[in-house]
Amino acid sequence: MLGRQGENGSVSVFLIMILAFIFAFVALFIDYARIAAMKVQSERLVRAAVRSVMSSYDVELQERYGLFAYGEQNGDRIMAGVLNSSLEKGKRSDRFDLLPMELDTSGLQMDRMLGDYEIFNREIGEEMKYKAPIDFTLELTSKLKPLSSSMKEASDTVDVLRKLQKLYDKREAALDRMLAKQRQASQSAGGIPGVLMGLYSTSISNESLGSSRVTTAAGIAAQYDDYVSKANEDANRSEDEEPQYADEIRDYLDDSADVMKRFGTKQSSAADSHDKLLQEADQAWEEAFDLNERMKEVIAASEHRSESAGYDEVSRSIIPGQAAETSGDDSAAIRGLRGQTDQLLLSESLFGDLKQEIGRQREAYRRVDQSLSSARSALAGASGLYGSSSGMKSTVIAARGDIDGYLRTYAESGSANKLDQEAALLERHRGSDKERKEKEKQGKAKLKEAAKILERINELDQKAKGYMEEYQTVQTYFNESIAFNKQAAEGESRGADLDDDPYDAGKSAMNGMDGLYGALGGMMSGVKDELLQNEYAAMYFNHFDISCLKEAAVNPNADLGDAAMNQLSIRNQELEYIVYGFHNPVGNISAAYAEIFASRLAIRTMEGLVKNSGLGHPLLVLAAALLYGVEMAIADMITLCTTGSVELSSYIKVKLTYRDHLRLFLLIHSNNEKKMSRMLALIRFNTGINPAERATYASGEVKIGMRLWFLPGVMKMIGKAGGGSDEVEGNRYYAVKQADYSY
Repeated sequence: MLGRQGENGSVSVFLIMILAFIFAFVALFIDYARIAAMKVQSERLVRAAVRSVMSSYDVELQERYGLFAYGEQNGDRIMAGVLNSSLEKGKRSDRFDLLPMELDTSGLQMDRMLGDYEIFNREIGEEMKYKAPIDFTLELTSKLKPLSSSMKEASDTVDVLRKLQKLYDKREAALDRMLAKQRQASQSAGGIPGVLMGLYSTSISNESLGSSRVTTAAGIAAQYDDYVSKANEDANRSEDEEPQYADEIRDYLDDSADVMKRFGTKQSSAADSHDKLLQEADQAWEEAFDLNERMKEVIAASEHRSESAGYDEVSRSIIPGQAAETSGDDSAAIRGLRGQTDQLLLSESLFGDLKQEIGRQREAYRRVDQSLSSARSALAGASGLYGSSSGMKSTVIAARGDIDGYLRTYAESGSANKLDQEAALLERHRGSDKERKEKEKQGKAKLKEAAKILERINELDQKAKGYMEEYQTVQTYFNESIAFNKQAAEGESRGADLDDDPYDAGKSAMNGMDGLYGALGGMMSGVKDELLQNEYAAMYFNHFDISCLKEAAVNPNADLGDAAMNQLSIRNQELEYIVYGFHNPVGNISAAYAEIFASRLAIRTMEGLVKNSGLGHPLLVLAAALLYGVEMAIADMITLCTTGSVELSSYIKVKLTYRDHLRLFLLIHSNNEKKMSRMLALIRFNTGINPAERATYASGEVKIGMRLWFLPGVMKMIGKAGGGSDEVEGNRYYAVKQADYSY
């Protein structure tokens, strides 16, 4: 009996141990399940709390600019209120609380300010990612695409013809200078014939000594024999006889010496001048030849412009519902002008003839100079008694004949003048230069007329001083935005001017069109942040009322009235400020007007190339096209200021508004960081809200506790073994959860 009782007790203890182990195991999993549920619930609570905090966004920013940023309420208070209300116990006393959670601590961190470029750009992208590509493509790109091939040809043609025009005029000026130097060289000998003899004659008759004063070399030779005779006669007189011809002999010798001195001076001066001037003629020829070679290089490179890639990209793009393409005949007509540029070149054979003529002139004068030297040598014996009058006469006659022949060939007007023949040859090659110069003159006058409108706009600067405080405030905000984003300070902006030379104005206008189509071509390969930013600016910011300038557009001498003055507040030209960034009342308006005029000039010049292609001479066609372009651009500005829109081209009957032009210019002025800072500065100016102080990201953290029911020590070990941030203190388990939220 005693043995059996001992066995029963062992079994009971063993069963108790097993039951205790099972109970501990089950209790452990009960608390573990409660902890898992607590963690899930805690995570849901912190997410809900952070969402509740971020729901308190600034309504003005959202409604006015489509931006989300946290408002001015206390985020910690909102978060704590949401958590406390979520953890609040019910009023029933008999409720069983499986998860008796209690809030221990909570924290909120606000970050990623709206004023940061990355954040601002992301919010713009979210706002515009569906609107911008469709609007821009349908409203602008589809309008410009049909002009792409014609504008490409026009830009290439204006580029090559402008370069050729500059080189052409320099080359022709060098050739004119060459001929002028040759003429001056020939004229340097113009005083010598008169020293040799009065009127040319093939003979020189003897004259009596003293019959006339000796003033020429021919006079020396004519009186020489009589001089010798009378000098000998006086020399043979006896000592007591007075010389009878002393005065005549003295006058002859003095006059002869004076003639010889003048003769030598003129010959030496003419030889030096002739040599120097023909060297300068050679230099002018070299310059003209080099310019002609550079023209060849320009023509050869004209079909390989990198700036044309954008036009091709736009032309290849496929846009649903686009306008019809312009006629290929227009592009062909413009392209044909570049095929005529070879007629602007001078042949190597012509240059060879010009060079040889300089050499022939040099050689001709060398022979003249030798003949003159022979005459001087013969006349040198006139002071003695053993000279030869016949030698003097023959050399003087020969020298006079040689120099007269030289002067007839190079100095005197007439059919025999070689330089006149060369000038006539060059004049035939220049063809319509006179007509071209007249059109250039008219183009300059028209450009001055257009520039007067900018003068009227710029004159408002003195009357708009009352608005300067606004611009200074915006500039301060802009600089703070630049500094906040750690960007370099912006350099001083300069005002807008129109070129006073039609060729420079035309090339500048085409450069702008190159940039525009280059930007459009880049956009065709994929929507970029820049497009979204630009379209955001166009959608949310005001622009100037261009109709205020219609009086000045119609009459450039008219003063702008109060309507224009009232539009000079920065609130009325926000979009222009974003494009150009001038911190003064008139700078942005002036720049916009000048750039619109340039774009109209580019398009109208393209039309002018087509309309005037039949004029023949490429430079005349360019001058006529530029004149047409300036005249039509002025008319377009009047239309734009009067009606608010203008037809894109006489070939493409679609309208472009003032705002459309600014949207295009945003693409050309591609400086995204500066543009974003300008937008941020305007947002701050208009709302009083500093985007650099408004967060778009919240990170919330909570610590929630729950009393454990079983084995807190074991749970503490498990918690530590898990390596997380959770912890166990006494019989309470604490879970730490974090949630993040971004607009």
